[in-house]
Amino acid sequence: MENSSLKQENAQHRVWLILAISAAAGLVAIWIPVGLIIVPALWAYAGARTKPVWMALPAVIYAVGVFSFYTAVAAIGMIVCVAGTTAVLYYMQTKRVSNTYTALTLAGVFLLGLYISVALPGVMSGDGAFAAIVSALDEMIDFYRQALSQAGAANAEYVSMANTYLDALSDAMPSYIVPALCIFAGALGLGNLLFFRLFCKKHSEIALPPMRAFRYWSLPRSMMFGLLLLLVGSLVLEWSGWTFADSFGNTVNVLVGMPLLLQGLCVIDFLIVRKKKSVSTRRAIIYTAIGILFSIAQMPLILIGCFEQIFHFRIRVQTMPPRTM
Repeated sequence: MENSSLKQENAQHRVWLILAISAAAGLVAIWIPVGLIIVPALWAYAGARTKPVWMALPAVIYAVGVFSFYTAVAAIGMIVCVAGTTAVLYYMQTKRVSNTYTALTLAGVFLLGLYISVALPGVMSGDGAFAAIVSALDEMIDFYRQALSQAGAANAEYVSMANTYLDALSDAMPSYIVPALCIFAGALGLGNLLFFRLFCKKHSEIALPPMRAFRYWSLPRSMMFGLLLLLVGSLVLEWSGWTFADSFGNTVNVLVGMPLLLQGLCVIDFLIVRKKKSVSTRRAIIYTAIGILFSIAQMPLILIGCFEQIFHFRIRVQTMPPRTM
């Protein structure tokens, strides 16, 4: 009896510890938004280890903190980001929904919350969506202009060329805000899914859908049909001369390119493991090179991902009979 009550007491202590860590992580994420890559995963894990209703405790604490730090509209957007993704993550994973669709749904909820936080205040004030971000970027560009003009030894031709580039950057920035939000939302969605599964890894009582090794990740065909429609729509709008065609086209490029790039990385990892020699060393060297040369490597990776989606290279290689002399 004593051992049983002691185990029960220890279990209760662990539950409260998990909830306390979840609440603390949420408060930290108010000041350090990058923390959103793990906070919903912690809250969902707390719900999986206890009861779903307990996820409301860190959510309420977070809501109080975020309303005291942000404007009301921005705070609502942040709550949608964190509380919404927590609920989606817990529900979809415990209901054993596909990991791919879970990650996509999480990214969608994150994007909605970020859009509310960033765009809606400007819309409501009449300044226009992303007015605050555009103003901050213009201030940064003006700072560089002043720095160039005050550099007495600077070549006049160089200053003129730099100002031309800064003008082009200032004009292009608004069309890249939504794509940047898409990239951030995608990273947050995938990150929370992976962290949640990592937290639950040693708890067999939490039933989750199986996840294949990274080298075997693939995009469902139904998803590619939707991405193809987006590409066609983007081209049509660009040809029509729509005012926001550039922004929409950049967003579509990100939405199409991100999953294909990730699949390209999976193919590279598949080839590394298939060699069976010095796998860890090869991974370290190749991934470091990709990180350093990412601006050059991203297009080849997207093409590799597209090639894999069309020809299913990995499946063909695995089912290919061994070579004989």
